[in-house]
Amino acid sequence: MRSVNLRKKTQRIAFMLCVAAVSVQAAGCTIPMDISKPVEEAVSSVKENMKVKKQMDALDMPKEVESVSGGRYVYESLAEEDRKVYDQMLDAINSYEDEVTLSASNGQKLEDIFECIKADHGELFWVDSFRYTQYQRNGETQKLSFSPNYSMTKEQRDAMQRRIDGCVQTYLDGIEKDAGDYEKVCEIYRSLIEKVNYNVDAENNQNIISVFLDGETVCQGYASAMQYLMSLLGIPCVTVTGTAGGGPHAWNMVQLGGEWYYLDVTWGNSAYHDEEENDVKYVEYDYLNVTSEELLRTHSPHVKFTLPECTAVEYNYYVQTGKYFESFGEAEQEKIGGIFKEAYENGAHNISVKFSSNELCGQARQYFLSDYHIQDYCSGLESVYYNTDSGLNIFTVIFP
Repeated sequence: MRSVNLRKKTQRIAFMLCVAAVSVQAAGCTIPMDISKPVEEAVSSVKENMKVKKQMDALDMPKEVESVSGGRYVYESLAEEDRKVYDQMLDAINSYEDEVTLSASNGQKLEDIFECIKADHGELFWVDSFRYTQYQRNGETQKLSFSPNYSMTKEQRDAMQRRIDGCVQTYLDGIEKDAGDYEKVCEIYRSLIEKVNYNVDAENNQNIISVFLDGETVCQGYASAMQYLMSLLGIPCVTVTGTAGGGPHAWNMVQLGGEWYYLDVTWGNSAYHDEEENDVKYVEYDYLNVTSEELLRTHSPHVKFTLPECTAVEYNYYVQTGKYFESFGEAEQEKIGGIFKEAYENGAHNISVKFSSNELCGQARQYFLSDYHIQDYCSGLESVYYNTDSGLNIFTVIFP
């Protein structure tokens, strides 16, 4: 799958507040004829510095902000002083401030913190970058201000949020009232894939507008929407960015039963060519709740925060649905054949099973396809498509 990820850029403007001094020589010394030029330059520099000083003095002191991000993974992973700056930046964005003073002295570090905010808060569709101004005197930072770059006015944002809220509710309404966290994750994953198409040319594809209002997006939109919906459901979730498939990519990390898992909505949005060469879309669950070992075979995270080692398998899709196998004897052949039969008779477009090794996956492909045993379970089946993922040991049968 192709993906586009807009990297957030910052601009640095540094002012040196220094005082230019002019020395007047004693009587009797020779005074150069062009002395007026450096004097004019010195006066101009002083005036400019005084202007900048007034701008700096006009800034308020850093605001004490009550955190709204307590418990969010990335926020909690930061040092205390960085959490304070994170809170101030997020408060400024939510409050639509033009410029605020931060409790920080290093402007270059703000890009890292901004990335952390976006990882924790997928809902921020009205801001995608920022500017900062670093006021210095004699090489020492006196004040540091933060100015978000908004893509719309506050009134436009509020109107857009109301429209998004209506669409979001349709996703939440599709979840059973007694559903557990795993069922909620699975339902949202499936719904995003079924309702939203992948389109690299989609407008607003770096935020959730493209997902909820336009129905087409790229990886960043999928990941932001997944994070936002999980936060509304009370399930810890993070957006992770990096590379995959040779290009920039975004996916998620979700916590279930106290353990972290990776999931990739974009890579679950799959299609195959039918006999008429039409693309037939289907939901693929290969990357729903996988381990670090499995994900890192194809994905390379590049984030400014520490990622946990994801080792749990309990809430992997194939384990939860009884489609994971650690051997391939007669009992497993019969059970897998029954799984294929049920999917075929129920009109499913595809069905997948997962194995603990690549060798077992190959044995299943040989038995059901090369040896034609799939016909023992799927009566009347004349042709079939298939796919094997040697990295994840997944065998997929696709019915025409």
